[in-house]
Amino acid sequence: MGTQPKSDINATSWLRLIILTVGVFLPFGTLHARLRLPQFFSDSMVLQRNMRAPLWGWATPGERVTVQFAGRRMAAITKANGEWRVMLPPMKADRHGRNLIVTGRHRLVFHHVLVGDVWLCSGQSNMQFPVDGWWGHVLHATREVAAARYPLIRLLKIPRNNTPKPLSDARAHWMRCTPANIKSFSAVAYFFGRDLGRHIHVPIGLIDSSYGGTVIESWTPMSALRQTPALHGDVEWFKKAATRYRHQLAVYHAALQRWHAAEKQALAQGKRLTGRPTFKKPPNPFTLSRPSPDMAPASIFHAMIHPLIPLAIKGVVWYQGENNAWINDPLYAVRLAAMIRGWRQDWHRSNMPFLLVQIAPYFHYPSPTVGEPIVWLSEQDAVRRLKHVGLVGTMDLGNCRKMHYQDKQDVGLRLSILALHMVYQRGKLKTLGPMYQSMQIRANRCVISFSGIRQGLRTRDGKAPDWFLVAGTNRQFVPASAKILGDTVVVWSPKVRHPIAVRFALSSLAQPNLEDGMDMPVLPFKTDRWPLVHK
Repeated sequence: MGTQPKSDINATSWLRLIILTVGVFLPFGTLHARLRLPQFFSDSMVLQRNMRAPLWGWATPGERVTVQFAGRRMAAITKANGEWRVMLPPMKADRHGRNLIVTGRHRLVFHHVLVGDVWLCSGQSNMQFPVDGWWGHVLHATREVAAARYPLIRLLKIPRNNTPKPLSDARAHWMRCTPANIKSFSAVAYFFGRDLGRHIHVPIGLIDSSYGGTVIESWTPMSALRQTPALHGDVEWFKKAATRYRHQLAVYHAALQRWHAAEKQALAQGKRLTGRPTFKKPPNPFTLSRPSPDMAPASIFHAMIHPLIPLAIKGVVWYQGENNAWINDPLYAVRLAAMIRGWRQDWHRSNMPFLLVQIAPYFHYPSPTVGEPIVWLSEQDAVRRLKHVGLVGTMDLGNCRKMHYQDKQDVGLRLSILALHMVYQRGKLKTLGPMYQSMQIRANRCVISFSGIRQGLRTRDGKAPDWFLVAGTNRQFVPASAKILGDTVVVWSPKVRHPIAVRFALSSLAQPNLEDGMDMPVLPFKTDRWPLVHK
């Protein structure tokens, strides 16, 4: 074989570079016109039952794409930008895997596709906490892993990522629930899906889209931040960070060019080269390799939630708040409501169910009487103000010394019970754990009523209810005595002759003994509108 001319080599190299560059910036454009869907449409996936289920992807503009599944056949014509979408009609649950066939100029076949309920499970580290693989593991991890053989449960794990702009795809694929696949999967999500499946008897699809150490604003759509005046500071942070990063990059590249010129000149003069430059490329605030409290607003939503939209799902399980508690975030209630509304808007489902998990007490927060209490009260505020939002209590599950407590089985069980009541219409509960409803003052005593009580009230240890405080007009809270009276709790202190406010368990050190007859802990509360105080 002859040697390829140097000019041809250069031309070929430049052509490859151009193709690669265009491919990076136009991943779904006409250059890559081969028929494809997002990677999370794969073998073993679960399609949502009883609602229209969109399938979408990319192909050559003007190409006719046909989707066949379970005797149904739908078609679409690809748009000028290469996108196409079809809507599968509502289908009943199907426990027998079928092939889903997508045909255009090419043909794709997805095997063992089920129809059931799909749940998106998201949040930070206590949601990310895997069945096996972190320090401590979950309770009885070895036994749980060995028993995780559920062919009707399918798992989709979204890789952790954050980006400045919304992505259209995520590198993930569905897996069957097996001991090998469950080890690194969210324990809360798995136990929730396992226990729910035992009651509804349909295939369950679980999406684990979680990222430890993250703040809620990074999970919130930019549109929701813009629509919420109190959160415009997040939008401005984003703009300023982008401007600052562009400036830092310009300075870096200018310095790099000067260094290259100096090295080239030294080489031409036969002088000693200086070696690697001492300056470094500035870190991208939108694609941090490690999470931090100032992670860019909307950046995780862009990478880990946006690619899934508009996938048909039954609802969302949300377990987050620790990082916002750490910084005593006074706006957490606003942020949580904005995030929920934002996701619902993007999915075009105003009543999409959200099941919240209360963050458990942890003693190491900088201010135990402010950080976590803000999040606890915010979670309950969302339940009261927003439709189809529920909450499970966890005051009794941790031991205050571990942020990542091991008992994730009870969290999953409680979530499944709440889902059965709130989503599957097998009851009327919105909280699993009694929530404060009202207070009446009788002489020098306060009578507290609750919603969500099941089978009365009691204490776990048989003693009088603890962790109650009472205050008068001077707003000075003192420890209070309490006793159960039917479905109410009576609270008083001889030090407060005219009580007007009661607080319960508003401390990261609290592990109160008050619960209902079904072992569900009473949720922390305050009857006043006074600010929380650092102690």
